[in-house]
Amino acid sequence: MSEQQPSGPFIISHSSVDGPVVRLHYGFGSTQEFTEAIEFDRDLPQEGQVGFEDFSRAVRVLLLIAGVSYYKSIAPTQIEAPALNAAERALLLAMYDEGLREFAYRNNLPVPLPVDLVERPGTAPTVTVDSPTVRDGALIPVGGGKDSALVADLVPEGVLMAVNPKGAHQHLAEHLGRPLLSVQRTLDPQLRELVAAGALNGHVPVTAINSAIAVALAVLIDRRDVLMGLERSASEPSLVIPAEAGRPEIEVNHQYSKSAEAEQLLRAVFDPIGVRYLSLLRPMTELAIGRSVAQRGLASDIVSCNRAFTLWNENESSRTQRSCGDCAKCLFTALMLAPSLSPDQVRALFGRDLLDEPDHLDPVRELWSAEKPFDCVGERHESAAAVALLAELPEWKSQLIPKQLQAEAAQVLAEVGALPAQFLQIDSVEGLPPEYQQMIAGLER
Repeated sequence: MSEQQPSGPFIISHSSVDGPVVRLHYGFGSTQEFTEAIEFDRDLPQEGQVGFEDFSRAVRVLLLIAGVSYYKSIAPTQIEAPALNAAERALLLAMYDEGLREFAYRNNLPVPLPVDLVERPGTAPTVTVDSPTVRDGALIPVGGGKDSALVADLVPEGVLMAVNPKGAHQHLAEHLGRPLLSVQRTLDPQLRELVAAGALNGHVPVTAINSAIAVALAVLIDRRDVLMGLERSASEPSLVIPAEAGRPEIEVNHQYSKSAEAEQLLRAVFDPIGVRYLSLLRPMTELAIGRSVAQRGLASDIVSCNRAFTLWNENESSRTQRSCGDCAKCLFTALMLAPSLSPDQVRALFGRDLLDEPDHLDPVRELWSAEKPFDCVGERHESAAAVALLAELPEWKSQLIPKQLQAEAAQVLAEVGALPAQFLQIDSVEGLPPEYQQMIAGLER
C-alpha cells in the first residue's frame, strides 16, 4: 500500500441534504474524508415537513451500510459509528462481516474480518412503527436481469426504479410500458484514485445498499412495499472454509446481501419506517424463475450479466447492452432458461450457442463444484438439474453440455436423492404477505 493511502479507524460520520441530493460522509481518522452523493429526482423533505423523519431514518440505514465501499480500501479493525439500536447494530455487523467475506477471502485477509465497533455517545432511534404517513402500492427496484423483471411483470401497478440506470433498465421499462424512476449514486472520486494507487478492492454487498436507496425513495413517493426479486438460491454459500483448530467452518457467500438472512436484517430496520421490505421470489428456485420468465415473454428483454453493469461504466446511456456470453452468470442464466426455450431462442438471446461450446464444459462443472464462481449463480444442485432436464429434451440432448455432462449431473443430484423436476417446484408461500401468496403459488401451474 502506498504512503498516500489513508490510515486510522473507519468513521461513519453523518449525512446531509442539499435540494435533491443526499450526501454521505465517511473518513479514516483525520487522514482522509469521503463524500458520496445520492441524487433523487425531486427536492427532499426538510426538518418539520411531512415525511422528514421517515426519510431521515431510511438515509441513516443507507449511511451505515454504504460505507463498505470506502472501508474496504484498508479494512481497519475499528469502525466508529453513531449510537445504534439493536436492529441497526445487527445489520451493520453483518454487512461488514458476511457482506465482505468474499472481499476478504480474495484479498488474503482474515475471514471474517475482525471488527471492533465503537459507538459514539447519543440516542439511537426507537424501533416502534410510528410513521404518520399511510402508504399504499409497491416500488420495484429493477436490475436489468430476469429476477427483478419477473417481479415487475407480476405487479403491473408497481412503480419501477433503478440506481444508475443504463440501457438494459430502460429497455425493460419500455417493454413493460411503464416509466422508470432514476436515482444516481456517485462514489467519491478519491476512491477510484486510491484503488489505482494500490488500495484494497473487491465485492461489496451492493444489493443492501440499493435496497436502502429504494426504501428512501418509497418514503418520498408514499409506497408501502419495496418488492425485491431475491431467490431461494441466494442463501447458498459460494464456498465453505473448513473448520480448524477449534474454529467453526466459515461460509463465504457472494450473494449474502440477497440471502434470506440479510432480507430479515434489512426488514427489521425498515419496518419502523413504515415500509415493508420483502422478496416476492424467495420461495422460488432459479429454474422456476427461468420457466416463468420464458413463459411470460420476458427473456429477450433482460440482461443477466454483471459485466454489462459497472458502477464506473463510462457509457451510462448505452441502449445496446448485451450479455457477454462468457461469464459464469451468463452461462448459469442460459441453463435456467434453456429448459423452457428452444436452442434458437437461447442463441438469439446470447448471440451464440452457449451450451454447445467445448470451452463451457469446465465452467458448467464449476457451477456445481465445492467452490462456486464468485458471481450471481444459483444452487449447485439446480445447475445439475438443468443439465439433466436438457438431456431429456429432443431439441437439446444433442448439444455438447447436456450430452457430455448428463452422467455427471445425475451423480450430483444423486448426492441429495433429488429428481430434476423437483427444482421446478415452488416452496411454501406462507412467508409472503397474503395478497402476494397466490400470485407466486400460481406460477407453478
